[in-house]
Amino acid sequence: MELDKLTIETAKALEGKQFDVMLPDGGRTLLTLDAVLPYERRQRRPVRGAQPERREPFSMYFIGPPTQVLAQGMYDFQHTDMSLGHVFIVPVGQDATATEYEAVFT
Repeated sequence: MELDKLTIETAKALEGKQFDVMLPDGGRTLLTLDAVLPYERRQRRPVRGAQPERREPFSMYFIGPPTQVLAQGMYDFQHTDMSLGHVFIVPVGQDATATEYEAVFT
């Protein structure tokens, strides 16, 4: 799937799915898409040459094993039916049961 075509509606259909995530060292880990939510943008100045928004901004929240924290960065996300390609994730939380990551799409 081309990420520029991904919308909040199409992403919501993927909730609960597990993705095989390729690690920089050649290893893999599994992350589950836990939730897809609208992304609230703060007011900011207009950007020169900015194009009108093509989609509603949203965030995808993934959960993974609590014993592993992936560094903020680009990772290749694969599912049995499809590929999201390279997605930029940021670790945003951790407890005894999981580590949570956020990917923002604007």
